[in-house]
Amino acid sequence: MASRRWMVPLVVAGAVLLYRRIRHSAASERAKIPWEFSGPMARLYDLLFSSVIDRFYERVARHVTRTTPAGKILDVGCGPGRLSMHLANATSGLTVTGIDISPDMIELAKQRAGGSILTRRLDFQVADVCDLPFPENEFDLVVSTLSMHHWPDPVRGLAEIRRVLKPTGQAYIYDVADWFLRLTHHGTSHREIMSEAPFVIKEIGTEWSVGRVPLVTRFALGR
Repeated sequence: MASRRWMVPLVVAGAVLLYRRIRHSAASERAKIPWEFSGPMARLYDLLFSSVIDRFYERVARHVTRTTPAGKILDVGCGPGRLSMHLANATSGLTVTGIDISPDMIELAKQRAGGSILTRRLDFQVADVCDLPFPENEFDLVVSTLSMHHWPDPVRGLAEIRRVLKPTGQAYIYDVADWFLRLTHHGTSHREIMSEAPFVIKEIGTEWSVGRVPLVTRFALGR
């Protein structure tokens, strides 16, 4: 099993290189919705990526619901809804709203929740993290997994998250490690982003690594 774990970064690196090639070969200015998460690509993402890291989503759900066992949670960049399902399943005291900019991802999330008894505590909406359609102080907790590196303006997105978070609430942002971020997207480090964000950083830690290679960084944020 240990040897198989070392295959993860190799698979991830291969996927990253393929992703970059496809991404840069596409038109540089497309619709606001990322093309790689639309149409058939959304289902492919769910099948080949989200399903593989489902245990990661389950672990995140267990961790964040220990601090917030009841109330309202916002899942930013929910994709096909796997984390939202785990959050709702973790404790009966939670209602979960999942948002994603891709209508196709939201449709997949609704289909996944449709066959579950958790439906009444789940809501999925198409929305942009930089312009959240919710009032101030709406949520007890906000969580985002592997989404922030796709946001066109991470600082603005974090400001919107703070706006909809209750004064006593917390935000947990899980994103790809800095080396991965620089390889795939842009040169702005997490440290730079967080230095401009209107949050108190309570904790920064490595959530997922293979040996000494970090894959996912966790940020615990408070107002």
